[in-house]
Amino acid sequence: MNNQLGLIAILGISYLLLSQEHGFDYRGESGEGYKQFKSELYDISFKYPADWTKNPNYEERYDGPGGFVEVAEIEAYNRPINVVVQQEINTPIKPFGMNPKVMDVDLDGQPARVIIPSADQNKVFDREVAIIVKNKKPVVEGQERYDYTIIWTDKANLENILNSFKFL
Repeated sequence: MNNQLGLIAILGISYLLLSQEHGFDYRGESGEGYKQFKSELYDISFKYPADWTKNPNYEERYDGPGGFVEVAEIEAYNRPINVVVQQEINTPIKPFGMNPKVMDVDLDGQPARVIIPSADQNKVFDREVAIIVKNKKPVVEGQERYDYTIIWTDKANLENILNSFKFL
């Protein structure tokens, strides 16, 4: 029990240090001023700012002043989560810069990773972070089966999504 509390304390301190190091402007609120994203397909829910609206150019993306969130599945071909994360980091366009940080987190009992960009992140992807979570049950679309869901968002809304994330 004491080892678990120590681990929780270390993770919490690491999380705070990373957020300070990267200058995150977390909102962290939940409740008033927020809407609930709920997807039967992805079997997840989380809160996002109420002034965001669904972007008709994407399947699951919401945009608003100062931020966005987009949800999709990832083809993993039975690979472990750390391999899937490296696949996302190492895409040719390097959306998270050359040296992003990866945080191990637990979302509603499932392993997840948060990709935090390095200082050299391309301005096209300004402030973009990613959350990759192992689904409790695979997402099935047609003949395809997906073991992971990815949530792209901006740094300012990361904490709120992490704090409110739930599987349905």
